[in-house]
Amino acid sequence: MATLLQTLLIETLPEDCDPILSRYFETILPAMEREFGGVSALGGAELFHYEMLLKQGDSYADDKSKQWSQKPDQNLCVHVLNALLIGWTLAERNNIVLSDIEKCLFCLGITLHDYNKYCNGDGEAAPKAYEIPEILALCEAMGETLNFSEFWQDWKSYLSDIGFLAQNTQFKCGTNPIPNNWPKFKLPDSRRLTHPLRYLLAFGDIAVHLNDPGDIITEKGGDRLREHLKFLGISKTLVYHRLRDTLGILTNGIHNATIYYTEQLDWQPLIYFAQGVVYLAPKKYESPDRVSLNNFIWEQISALLSDRMGGGEIGFKRDGKGLKISPQTSELLPSSQLILQLPTVIESQVKNAKNPATPKRLDKLLDNGKLTQSEREELQRGADLRSDRIAELILLVQREFFPQCEAFVPWILEALEVGDRLTPEDIQIVIGGVNYGWYRAAALWVAKHATFDDHQVIEFMGKLAENLVEWAEENQLFPEHDSPTRSVFEDYLNSYLDVSGWETQLPDFSQELETYTKAKTKSAKHPICSLSGGEFPSEKQLDSVVLFKPQQYSNKNPLGGRQIKRGISKIWALEMLLRQALWSARAGKFEESHPVFLYIFPAYVYAPQVAQAIRRLVEQFKSINLWDIRKVWLEGGMDFEGLQNPQLLLEKPEAGRTAKPRYSSPDLPFMATLYTTTRGSTVTEAWIQPAFLAIALSRLLGVRVVATASNVPLYDGDREFLASVVLDGPAGFWSLLHCPTSVRVQELDGVLARLLVAYSLHLDNRSNPPDARWQAFNGTVREVMTDVLNLFAIAAEGLRRHKREPYPDEVKRYWNFAQIWSKGNTNMEEKLQLISRIVEDYRSFYRVNVSDSSHAILLPLSKTLETILSVPVQVETEDLILQAAGQLKDAIDRQPPYTRPILMDKSLDIATRQERELRAIHQFVKTCVEDLFGGLYRGDRALLQENRNRIKSGAEFAYRWLALQEKTAATQPTVK
Repeated sequence: MATLLQTLLIETLPEDCDPILSRYFETILPAMEREFGGVSALGGAELFHYEMLLKQGDSYADDKSKQWSQKPDQNLCVHVLNALLIGWTLAERNNIVLSDIEKCLFCLGITLHDYNKYCNGDGEAAPKAYEIPEILALCEAMGETLNFSEFWQDWKSYLSDIGFLAQNTQFKCGTNPIPNNWPKFKLPDSRRLTHPLRYLLAFGDIAVHLNDPGDIITEKGGDRLREHLKFLGISKTLVYHRLRDTLGILTNGIHNATIYYTEQLDWQPLIYFAQGVVYLAPKKYESPDRVSLNNFIWEQISALLSDRMGGGEIGFKRDGKGLKISPQTSELLPSSQLILQLPTVIESQVKNAKNPATPKRLDKLLDNGKLTQSEREELQRGADLRSDRIAELILLVQREFFPQCEAFVPWILEALEVGDRLTPEDIQIVIGGVNYGWYRAAALWVAKHATFDDHQVIEFMGKLAENLVEWAEENQLFPEHDSPTRSVFEDYLNSYLDVSGWETQLPDFSQELETYTKAKTKSAKHPICSLSGGEFPSEKQLDSVVLFKPQQYSNKNPLGGRQIKRGISKIWALEMLLRQALWSARAGKFEESHPVFLYIFPAYVYAPQVAQAIRRLVEQFKSINLWDIRKVWLEGGMDFEGLQNPQLLLEKPEAGRTAKPRYSSPDLPFMATLYTTTRGSTVTEAWIQPAFLAIALSRLLGVRVVATASNVPLYDGDREFLASVVLDGPAGFWSLLHCPTSVRVQELDGVLARLLVAYSLHLDNRSNPPDARWQAFNGTVREVMTDVLNLFAIAAEGLRRHKREPYPDEVKRYWNFAQIWSKGNTNMEEKLQLISRIVEDYRSFYRVNVSDSSHAILLPLSKTLETILSVPVQVETEDLILQAAGQLKDAIDRQPPYTRPILMDKSLDIATRQERELRAIHQFVKTCVEDLFGGLYRGDRALLQENRNRIKSGAEFAYRWLALQEKTAATQPTVK
């Protein structure tokens, strides 16, 4: 079965892709995800490393485990995959000719090159470099596990060649590169194993250890990469671009624009990071001109925003006083262009046909004596949505472009052909900050053209805008176009964007300090950005820009202080507008849907093909319903592999498929930014989906994910945190689950399984489809964490609501849920074992069909618990056992003979059968009294009474599970 990562990578392949690479994705990659996905290549949990090293008898286990865990996480699967694809891309782009056999050797050698980490993941010691037979045996065993035969039938004939490459990937100590030490190689020219294959493997392996684009200059790894290029005969060098900040869509746009620009300089992207790219460039490369690159980046960003602003999608906000324009809209679009696009904006924004503002405002004029009754009746024919649109267009244009122009009002009256009825004084009637006179003028025009429909009115508004622009340009009424946002953006690029060959310009701290200090003085009226520092100029938070609720007016300020003003910098305003444009998020309203953001970082690096795969997946995966996730996971046997089912993508993979991706932009996601929303009103409902997505995306793709309700990414790059997943301020259920907020790579499978057990249990038994009732999820988790037997009690609760008994697959499911839930918890494991042993004990002398009632199934246990709870406290334990056994024997004697398996054994005489049954009853009662009552519940009858129903629910499921196992074993054919 194809996996998600496999499917996405196949989609990125060009139609002329090398069939060997395609075959690798089809055959080896799924097995590699299964075997390597939970193994750490770098980083990992300290406790896991410590236990593994201790198991191997390593005397430096404590120091080594601490040292290894201080590196950021990277699982072995993406480590191998990125190394392979970077090396493959290097060879392909630089005409390094490899035969088909050499390509296969390259693929298998890089796959096995970290066999020592695979062994460590299983808690076993890896062979030493001189133990060649053991190395080859290990490579053969791993090859069988990783499905090498499907990839290349003749691979075992080249086992020595593969082992040599795997052992000697790096040119350092601990290798065994002398060919004579190895069995005879099958490759005809064995020198090719070293040159070029070994150098290609080494290049890819070094590349995936880099943390930052600048490492090619500042770290030894960069020197080693350049050495390998030299030995491979590639007459090129490594260059980079790096952005020392990570915001989201804006910074992704900067990265992609830089890639597009450097194409003309023959810079070829090879290694992708969250903060930039490493390129292959000509030896004597030309650095991009700073001014030209800055202009190109601005053009790319502004073109996208201008297109969306022109359609009214972003940059505008309508309230009771009419339409508002964000400062960025005025700065990005020249006045003439903006006025020409306003009719379209008005059409998309003003849609209150059922409740137009014009009638109300005409009534207000009538009440204030500014309008006669006869005039009001005359204007009634035009008092509808058409008048609202014309009036709001004129109001917006006057407020934004001609606030002090005395000629504007007469010109508009003339253009509306109402100058003979209205004077400028009739227009200048301002009530509550709104010029009501324009509604009167608009209604008068509409009344004269009452037959015009909405489309014709919009056409008239378009002509009015054209004539207005022509008049304003003739009279030079437009101010010179200025864009403070562009100036700030250029300062941002100069401070944060670094490209090979440029002189680094560090941020001006003195300017930031001055801005901050001024904003903090009592007399200051300038706001400071609430999302960043004071490095760049800030402005008031407008509800047409920010996605969250802007600062509301309040008179509740500190005594003797000033009003605290929250602002937003020009840079963050651009990011907010881009999120509006590409996420279709409503400005000022987005916060009401309780968004949680998923910031997705590469685990060190992306190969070009993996970056494309990430872009294709993120949106498709996010939109999946948790009911579907539950179904796929259960159908997959409650294993991680079930979540890899390509049905989750809903599309069949095809090589060279060019369908438009659903990611928010066609650009590559250096740090992909996703968000989830909920219709619910609680924090629990807001975190249900992102908690799962964060863990699942990291496990499925090997990425590193930060989930937070903050609009601002917590980190500027993946090197700033260690874990595979970081959850910032999750809902209460996460702590109830005892899950860490920083999840390391080896912990992902356990956390994911635990989370899905809780989700499935809740959806099965506490939901009311289609309402999942996630607001009650905390209660579900709290109950199961208190006692594992509550899992069966909750299941029984759901079954009672549906008025039926559990199906066999449900019995198996809930018993497996309990095994997963109790794993690692000694108390829970012992409790499950005890309940299972109690049921096994009484099944030896009493059995009924699983179709019988719960009362019949639990008869021995119910009778015994009843006796324990009813007998006086002073009764000794042995007397209690004998009394309970006697009462149970009487109850069993009243049952039909076919429910008593010992008594039905006709191979024995009746006396022997009765004796054995009595002994079995005594043993069962003894287990209940000594182990259950005396041991688990410490002889506390009140505690036993409190847990009585939980015990019975667990015992019923244990009975059904044992009966199901017995039936399954009986139906299986006997192997002779």
